[in-house]
Amino acid sequence: MRFHSQARSALSKLAGVAGDYDENGLDIYFLNSKLNITGCKSPQDVMDMFDTVQPQGPTPIGKRLNVLVNGYLDGLDKAKRSNRQLPKPVNMLVLTDGTPTDDPQSVIEYVAKRLDNGNYDLTQLGIQFVQIGNDKDASEYLRTLDDDLAATGIRDIVDTTPYIGEISSDMIIKVLLGGINRRQDRRKPSNILFPSPVLLPM
Repeated sequence: MRFHSQARSALSKLAGVAGDYDENGLDIYFLNSKLNITGCKSPQDVMDMFDTVQPQGPTPIGKRLNVLVNGYLDGLDKAKRSNRQLPKPVNMLVLTDGTPTDDPQSVIEYVAKRLDNGNYDLTQLGIQFVQIGNDKDASEYLRTLDDDLAATGIRDIVDTTPYIGEISSDMIIKVLLGGINRRQDRRKPSNILFPSPVLLPM
């Protein structure tokens, strides 16, 4: 419940910041609930949604990533085939307090290969895993996603951050700054690539 409360507070604040700097706002999804919110710029809307969802069930990160990321890639491919402007780059933020109950690695490998096959820019899509808490199995698994995938020769689209303590909007923004494009560390807030979507273990 502490994680739920912290995530509620941090993401509501982040929605307000995103509303000031990003016309698309935030898209927030849960692993074990069909509820979601897209284009969110209202802190109150985030808090209201969190009040209807309780943490429970497995952690099907791979299944949810497969749906969300491949839908985005389909849009990329369609735009490229028709010589239209590509969709805005996406930085996906996954907050998790445990190990997945399915196989996100296979999904991530497939996504990375699709990006390579389409010759898309390295900054087109990134996935940020933020571990909440100190579960050692979760830490090792996320380390594997971050380090071992890059060693396979496919593009590195994953970054992981262990975090113990209070979740805050400042912490999340700091994670985002070091994500899809490392150069964003030196950019102004108006150029932050905010996450769309955010995936939560509930």
